[in-house]
Amino acid sequence: MKNEIAFKMLQESPKSLICTPEFQESIQKIVRRFKSKGGFKRESIADIVQDINTQLLTNKLACIQRNYNPQYGLLKQYFERTVYNIAIELVNASNKRKETSYDLDQINPQYLSRADEEQNDLMTNELKTLQIFFKTEKRKAAKLWLLLKLYSRSVITPQDIKNYHPVANNKVIAETLKIFGNNYATFDDNFLYSKISGLINHAEGKKNSADALRKWLSSRLNDLNSWMNQRSSFTYDNEALRNLMQVFFMHHQEKALY
Repeated sequence: MKNEIAFKMLQESPKSLICTPEFQESIQKIVRRFKSKGGFKRESIADIVQDINTQLLTNKLACIQRNYNPQYGLLKQYFERTVYNIAIELVNASNKRKETSYDLDQINPQYLSRADEEQNDLMTNELKTLQIFFKTEKRKAAKLWLLLKLYSRSVITPQDIKNYHPVANNKVIAETLKIFGNNYATFDDNFLYSKISGLINHAEGKKNSADALRKWLSSRLNDLNSWMNQRSSFTYDNEALRNLMQVFFMHHQEKALY
């Protein structure tokens, strides 16, 4: 479905939009991914999909209508990030139910009190873990931030460029933002790496190829994959990392690196 059609349906008939086979398949895809990684152990896929649809229809759909802007990417990607967040909330709620499902006579009241005070926000923990990784990169953090935005197809801002290339002039920034300052999700990797490599070479005074840049990022992604899998209750692959980055950058629009 073209983004223009989806956006029109969101405005005029949002319930019909999420009930389309394409958007329902997006929900099922995310649920299957969580299920395969142990996020939902007992619940059936059909039940989880139904729970997500219920949340979408009762409160999340209005938020999507209010907050989605075509300038920042495809509606389907925005929708999938919303579904991903709902799935995290459902896993979180399920874990809390399991923690409190024991016989109260067998639980130390002092322990129960502490448990009630804890904030078991899985998504927040995942985002914090990712942010700490940027800090470990030190001098390369700004470059990695920029390229992970490309990798996740997140919109690049003038501040992102300034963080990486402080002396970049207005012309360099404007040229970069022609592509990366708007929705560029439909462009292929070869084109995007060839475009961003101009900025990277300008900043570093080099003449590296787009392929060399891609290999550099691939190495950093391997490091990030290992970092997250060593510290997370989830199992990350490249697709899961991309989804996490999209959520991360949504939470950090127009903010400083740290």
